[in-house]
Amino acid sequence: MSTSSAGASPASPAAPPAGAPLRRSRNRLGWLGSEPVLWVLGLLLVPVVWHLYSMVNDDKLIVGPLDVARAFGDLTASGELFTAAQSSGTVLVTGLVAGAIPGLVVGILVGRFRLLDLVVDPYINAAFATPLVAIVPILIVALGFGVQAKIVIVAMFVFFPVAISTATGVREVPRDLVELARSFCAREYTVWRDVLIPGALPYIVTGFRLAIGRALIAVVVAEFSTSVTGLGFMILRYSRRFRMAEGLVPVVLLMIVGFVLFWALKRVEKRLSVWRATP
Repeated sequence: MSTSSAGASPASPAAPPAGAPLRRSRNRLGWLGSEPVLWVLGLLLVPVVWHLYSMVNDDKLIVGPLDVARAFGDLTASGELFTAAQSSGTVLVTGLVAGAIPGLVVGILVGRFRLLDLVVDPYINAAFATPLVAIVPILIVALGFGVQAKIVIVAMFVFFPVAISTATGVREVPRDLVELARSFCAREYTVWRDVLIPGALPYIVTGFRLAIGRALIAVVVAEFSTSVTGLGFMILRYSRRFRMAEGLVPVVLLMIVGFVLFWALKRVEKRLSVWRATP
């Protein structure tokens, strides 16, 4: 007599076939758990906490985001913020170009040629590990308090992350691809254009993203040292007068600029590196 199925446990759901991708669990929060909404909520978290802290704190030097927003409007209306931002922006863009282009070329050469790598790479890594802020006063004395010194400082901060990331990316390109291009009688510049640079592109973009953060730091450090113009000069002047709302305006502006540039480079990396496998 066969065993009755009445006492058998309920059948468990069929397991997914081997190799099939696991489905994500249903979002129980609905629209509140969507990525754009979570991104906005995360973005508002710090300003809200900051505002609440400023409300419960009796210290007059603790200002809230609304105070900074009002100071932002006043400085914009007077034209002072625009003038300072224009001065710092000129230094930032010029220094980025002056440091990134040589860093890109040196990085490709160091990553491509082993002999040059053995000679130059130790100096690049040693200079990158050196606190460059310590060299800023020397450069200011040597080059003066003008725009030239600021551009050199920014370019110096930008050069090393771009060069090191580019060299690493070129080294990571499979040698089989280079040999394959050579087997089709490709010239050296063709290997660079079609194999090395596309293969190293994610590392290059990463180097530029690191360089943007260092460039913003370099602009402020240079303007702290010269104390003549720019957003760094505004930070020093208003903080020394204990006008914290006005002093935080250029800080917030620099943070926004850095965030926008960082996000834009991430979009560029995704668009140019469509061949990469995404998780």
